Formats: sequence, C-alpha cells, structure tokens
Amino acid sequence: MRKVRVGLVGCGTVFRTHLQQLREMKEIEIAAVCDIDESKRLPDCGFYTDYHEMARQETLDAVHICLPHYLHEDAARTFAAAGIAVLCEKPVGMNLEQCARMAQLEQQYGVMVAVCMQNRWNRTFCRLQELLREPESGKLLGIKAIAAWNRTLEYYQASPWRGEMAHAGGGCMMNQAVHTLDLMLCLGGEVASVSGQICRLSGYPIEVEDTACASITFANGCKGLFFGSVVNASNASIEIEVYCEHVTYCIKDYTLWRSAPGSSDRERILSDDVLAETKAYYGAGHRALIHDFYRALAGAGGHYVTVESASRVIRLIEDIGKSSARQAAVEF
Repeated sequence: MRKVRVGLVGCGTVFRTHLQQLREMKEIEIAAVCDIDESKRLPDCGFYTDYHEMARQETLDAVHICLPHYLHEDAARTFAAAGIAVLCEKPVGMNLEQCARMAQLEQQYGVMVAVCMQNRWNRTFCRLQELLREPESGKLLGIKAIAAWNRTLEYYQASPWRGEMAHAGGGCMMNQAVHTLDLMLCLGGEVASVSGQICRLSGYPIEVEDTACASITFANGCKGLFFGSVVNASNASIEIEVYCEHVTYCIKDYTLWRSAPGSSDRERILSDDVLAETKAYYGAGHRALIHDFYRALAGAGGHYVTVESASRVIRLIEDIGKSSARQAAVEF
C-alpha cells in the first residue's frame, strides 16, 4: 500500500509535536520539510527554504503548516491550489477577512483544509461534553476559564512578529488562550454578546495585548467569564470550571473533577494523557487530531475542525478587542 506523502512547513516549536506524531504513523512518509533556516534540515527527506517551490516540486497528499500567523493564509492557498490537503496550526486567520478567504479554499480547490484546535480532542474535554449531555447534570448555567501563562521579553525579542499586530493579529488571546476561548464556545454554543477589556501589563515594547478578560453572554442564557494573561510567574495549567444545576465540573492540572454545587469535596473522573517530548500545556490532543485528520483524508470516518468552525473564536477575540476599545458590550 502506498504511503501518504506528507510535508511540514515551518520548523519551530510546535513543528516538533507534529513531527513526533507523524513519525509514529506507519502509513505516513515524511517527504519534505521547509524552513528558512537551513540548519533545520531533516535526514532522508527533501528540504526547501521556499514553500512555494516545495508545492511545485513535491508530490504531496497533505501538508502541515506550522508557520507564523501572518503566513498561514498564503501557505494554505499555495498548497490547496496544488491539490494538497492542509492541516494548519492555530490561528486559522488573524482576522475575519482572512478566515473568510481561508473558508473558500476547500470548495475552490476540492481539498481538505483543517485547523489544529487540538484541545477539542483532550480526553478530559471529550468526557466533559458527554457529561453535560446527561440529564443528571441539569441546565448549563456558567463557564469560567483561566489561562495564566508566562512569556518573557526574550520570547518576543526572539521572534519579533509575536509582538506585532500586523504579523500576529493579537497577543495572549490569539497566541496562547485561543484554545481556551475555543473550548468555551464549544461548551456554551452561540454567543449573544461580549464585554471585554484588553491591556498590556508587562510594560514590554509590544503592540499586542498580554492580558485580557471578558464576560460572555451565550444565547442559551449561560454566563461565561474568561481571563487570560502571559504575565503570570509560570505556565499554569488551563482551568475550565463549568456550573450546572446539579453539579460542577472542573478541568485543572489536566484532570477532570466533579463536585456538588458549593461543595469543596470533589471526585476525580479522569486525566489527560501527556505526550512525551512536548510542552505539557499544549495538551495531548495533537495525536488524536492528527490521526483523525488522516482518517478523514482516507475517507475512513475521521473528522476535523473546519475553517468555519475555527473562525468562531477569531470573531470572539475581535469582539473582545472591540468591546475594550468602545468601553461597551458588543453584540455577537
């Protein structure tokens, strides 16, 4: 059986997570990688410093885009136009205009275009979604989500694009807490309105926010509270607390807990897997997401995050920024 020929574009930090999972898949042949740094060359596969040339020269079934945010749209279009399926790292776009153009690629070129929102595949989150559908939980009342990480000045100096609005599209919400906000949307459903504040608490010479908070009103009446920042002393685990009529659920320290409303006693339900040789706060969802992507590509029943689905969180991030600028709530 012919192996699936795969390329990877961008050999930065998250590239290693994708590479690790692909190397474990017997049906995958890593055919080529691309990076402007020639020291990132891998043995036994093609290497390019220009992804346009890679798209022209290589016969690929799929490509993983692990580039800075501002290159996602051009790279996705380049490979989709060559008939190559795309798995793009977050964010799907820096703004809704980019998202709209990205969403056209599947129909325009007849290839899959998927977005890497891997935390949707975390075991704790999948189980939480199942529990919320059970009558015993009762009505969903509220969601609290906290993403408190640390990014030093050296982080922005090492890759200046991270602090530039034109190249990053945003700061802590777009680059770090995008998954947390995405999970809130998956749980809460359609948004009615949002009131938010963004700021820079670090004092770093950057254009993007390093801290954000928001009150989210969902169409079903559920209330959401979000706080995200990269000025914490360390990278704390993501915390998501869900309040229902009859029970409270909490994901923290990569473990799903259950308690009675108002009680300090809690019951452990399950914990997430932890991938070796990767950052724990990425979650372990990359493995399941990548396997599902290739099952979908083979027509074997897998599913993937569409551009349209991944664009919802970009709209939410934009509206939190708008609300902060206007000092008023924004209708979603």
